[in-house]
Amino acid sequence: MIRLLFYILVFYVIYRLVKSRMRRWISGSEEREIQGTEAELTRDPQCGTYFLKRRGVSAVVRGETIYFCSERCRDAYLAAQTSSEGDTRK
Repeated sequence: MIRLLFYILVFYVIYRLVKSRMRRWISGSEEREIQGTEAELTRDPQCGTYFLKRRGVSAVVRGETIYFCSERCRDAYLAAQTSSEGDTRK
C-alpha cells in the first residue's frame, strides 16, 4: 500500500512538472506570435469597445480606414453615416 502511494506521489510530481513546462512553452509561443504581428489596441467608434486592431473588422469611410470590433458595429456605423449624409443633403 505504501508503495502504491509512493508511485502516485511520483506520478503527480512528474505531471505537475510537465504541465508547468508546457504552459511556459505555450505562452512563449503566443508571445512570439504577438510580437510578430500588430498588437495595437483600438477603439470601436460605434460602441466604444477596445479590441486588438488585428482582430477587428475594417471599413473605409471618406478615404480613412476605420476598425470595428464586429460586423454588427461596422454595419450600424455605416448605416448611421449614410443616414446623416442624407440629412445634410436636404
